[in-house]
Amino acid sequence: MTKNKYNFTAIIWMVTGLILLQFSCKPLTEKEKPTSGLPVDCTYSLPNLAQINQFILNSPNDGKLYRIRSQILLDSGRYNEALSDAKKALSINPEDNFNFVVVGKAHRALGQIDSALMACNTAEQNGFNDPDNYLLMGDLYLIIRQYKKSLDYLNKALKLAPFEPRIYYLKGMVFWETKDTVKALSNWQTSIEQDANYADGYTRLAIHYMKMEQYNVAEQFLRSGLRLRPDDAFLNYDMGVFLNYKHFPDSAVPFYEKAIQLDPKLGAAKLNLGLIKFKKGAFEEAVPLLEPVSVEDPKNSTVSYFLGLAYRNTGNLAGAETQLKRTVDLNRDYVKEASASLEKVRKQLLKQKADSTIIKN
Repeated sequence: MTKNKYNFTAIIWMVTGLILLQFSCKPLTEKEKPTSGLPVDCTYSLPNLAQINQFILNSPNDGKLYRIRSQILLDSGRYNEALSDAKKALSINPEDNFNFVVVGKAHRALGQIDSALMACNTAEQNGFNDPDNYLLMGDLYLIIRQYKKSLDYLNKALKLAPFEPRIYYLKGMVFWETKDTVKALSNWQTSIEQDANYADGYTRLAIHYMKMEQYNVAEQFLRSGLRLRPDDAFLNYDMGVFLNYKHFPDSAVPFYEKAIQLDPKLGAAKLNLGLIKFKKGAFEEAVPLLEPVSVEDPKNSTVSYFLGLAYRNTGNLAGAETQLKRTVDLNRDYVKEASASLEKVRKQLLKQKADSTIIKN
């Protein structure tokens, strides 16, 4: 597998998770006004978890507080807890249709698309004419490839929130998947025109132009995005990918490292950085980067192969045997190379066992 082929695999992996970031606690409009010092529901400045926990202790029957905590938990990646709180809010205030939307967001984060759609459809049937709900429904129908419905709901959201960048971003994804590249690029461009800080738009545009080998254009989008959002994990990751493309792996390293620091769950950054460390012979550094990716994506033969070799070079022959055998069994990339290395590892293990028997005797 070539370097470029590998990097595009990592990019696609990253993009599939990208939209998950967009449907937690950053709604399109404020739903309520602040009163009596209580936190404002559904704004860009939610309280922290400790604060909302205290509010709930003081007012355990206030459904709105559970809804706020649900959105905070969504932002923290604690999706099951978020769903529990969203359902609690709904049970306390079933007449508040926005609770159905937050339930839908939690289900979407957990990958439970049918349940998310059911919640959103209930809100719509109750007459809830809200851009958050339409935006989420547009995303959900995009996931299940019902493109016309997705576009219909995104356009409904756009009528109510014409300056919201996420709507344009998702419309771009619909057009991209339906092979209308011109409209896709136009919508992604509009997303960053509506909000110069909207990182996902820069990311998607940069990926497109990297794929087209228009590296100067890709670099412009990446550097513009990073100037505005220097602490965005995906933009840092993408700059690392770009520098790898340009054959500057040493320059890519700090961007991958920062991406991981900002988002420890970003497996694609760990994988790319692990491969750079491996190729430089820093096997001890490569192992802890590749190990969690192997657990998260056990069917990735690239990870298995290089982790197996890293184990072998650090003396972990049992681990090497496991990973190299997995590579062969997966029957994807590196099968021939893994088979040859596996044979050598097994010979080393036999010799190690024989040596141990001699010493005992």
